[in-house]
Amino acid sequence: MRRFEKILPAILTVWPYLFFLFFIVPDKTGKNHGLFLIIYTFLTIIIYGFNIYNAFAFQNSDVKLAFYGMMVKLLQIPFYLAGFAVGMLCLFVMAVPAFLLISPVLIFMLALVEFFLMAVSSMYGISAAIRMTKKRKLSKTWAVVYMIAHFIFVADVISAVCLYIAAKKKLFQ
Repeated sequence: MRRFEKILPAILTVWPYLFFLFFIVPDKTGKNHGLFLIIYTFLTIIIYGFNIYNAFAFQNSDVKLAFYGMMVKLLQIPFYLAGFAVGMLCLFVMAVPAFLLISPVLIFMLALVEFFLMAVSSMYGISAAIRMTKKRKLSKTWAVVYMIAHFIFVADVISAVCLYIAAKKKLFQ
């Protein structure tokens, strides 16, 4: 199980980028893309579930847990930027009547995907904050601040970095 503790955050880090295979896979009939979406969605649910479990069943130190949370967040920034760019593009193409109904649906789906990804990757930081609070390395007030910030775009990355720094400082005190 210890090996999976390290592998699962790494898989979560690269998982959203694997969706770009959708655009690379050749498909003239639409069957390959449909099958890809079904398999990717099924595996996403499994990977997210295992990562949530891993975040709270993690056997290593709270510093390592905060580190994994921070690294996942930092390495997923390009994915979120790409999602934001696609969302803005969908917003701008709404001037074309054909996209007037499709664009809001695409923007909503994109926001939903990014929110769930952010929530799952936040579980490592939330678990670290809870553990640090139980060990009296972090006050309850700061733990709540970190946990709330982990559910707000951009603030989640800042919170993950600050939590790791706080965990690292408490390690040497």
